This record gives sequence, C-alpha cells and structure tokens, in this order.
Amino acid sequence: MADRLFSIKRRRPHIVDFYTPFVQGVDGYRIKYSATFDGVFADILTSTNIGFIDNNVNRNVIETQPTNDVRIVFDPTTYHIDDSKAFWLKLARVVGGAEVLVGAPTLVLPDAAHHGTGIVVIQGKAPATVLQLDLPRTMEDFRIVNEDANNKLFIGTEDGGSMVTILPKVGVQNIGYRGAQGSLYVQGDVQGQNTVSFSATFTLAFPR
Repeated sequence: MADRLFSIKRRRPHIVDFYTPFVQGVDGYRIKYSATFDGVFADILTSTNIGFIDNNVNRNVIETQPTNDVRIVFDPTTYHIDDSKAFWLKLARVVGGAEVLVGAPTLVLPDAAHHGTGIVVIQGKAPATVLQLDLPRTMEDFRIVNEDANNKLFIGTEDGGSMVTILPKVGVQNIGYRGAQGSLYVQGDVQGQNTVSFSATFTLAFPR
C-alpha cells in the first residue's frame, strides 16, 4: 500500500481536521486509534459520506473549506485520547457494515510539535511483513536504531523499493540519512518470522 487514504490539514489543541477522498459506493469512513503503531487499533468513530463534526469542537473556529472530500473534525479527548501526546490513526472504508480497505498507520503529532524543530521519536516492533508507516508531514534527519539483539531490521522509503539492512544490536546498530520522506517501510526478520524492536528519530523538514 503506497497511497494515503487521508490527510490532516489542520491540527490545533483539541482539533483534528481530517480529510479523505469521497469514494462512490463507500457508505462509511471509520477512524481507528492506537497509542503506538504496533498496538491494537480501536474504532473511535464512523462517518457517513457527508462528513462529521464532533459536538465538542467549537464550530466558530472551524473555517468553511470547499472540498469534494469527506471532512471529519474531532476533538481527541472526546475519545479519551491524550491531546498533548502523539498518537496513531488508521482509516477503514466501510461498505454494508464491512471494512473493505484499511489504510496504513499514520502518526498524528500534538499541536506544539508543529511549530519548532524538536525531535520526534517513535518506537515499536517491525513485523515479518513490510509495514508502511505514514508520517504527518515530510520529515528529515532520520536516525533508525535496531534494538533487537538477534534479528536484522529492514528499512525502506518507497513502496516496493529497496530495503536497507540494519544488523542486530551489538552496541548500537543504526543508520542515519537526511533525505526528506513522508513514509517509512519497516520489516522484521523474514526467515524466522520474528518481530524486531526498533526506534526512529527525525525532525520536521519544514516547521511552521
């Protein structure tokens, strides 16, 4: 999966302004949440194709945006999500009550992280199959550490592209690169079908 199913065009305290393309025949757009990319994603809301605005969001601060997309605006705290911390969302398209497509985990940063040059840190386990991790914006100054003592970690930056190997942890095994990227592709040990723990740090390419 390479295409993103949604974008977040505005992130402010207690506001996630979420857009996804309208797809003919899809009758529901379901947002799923997890504190980590490798956690269990729980359903938090399902919008119809006309969009959704959380009752806890002040409509006076939501601008009218002409769009052909489905727009979903919500306050994370409505769904018991800590608004001051980063979290992960997925989008599922729903037809007749069944999920027909589930997108990649996408990192959502708190509002404060979008205004400076602070380091973003993610940590978790790469599965034995390639996992796409979408970042909220273009990021740079990546440093990725294999924290597993026995298994290799594979990292890529494009769908179906080459993967860089990071050896098992002996001291610290890591790679770093400056190229700006919007997604990472991670994979654990293929032969042994093992997950591999890793961490990654990066910064916003164009902080605003």
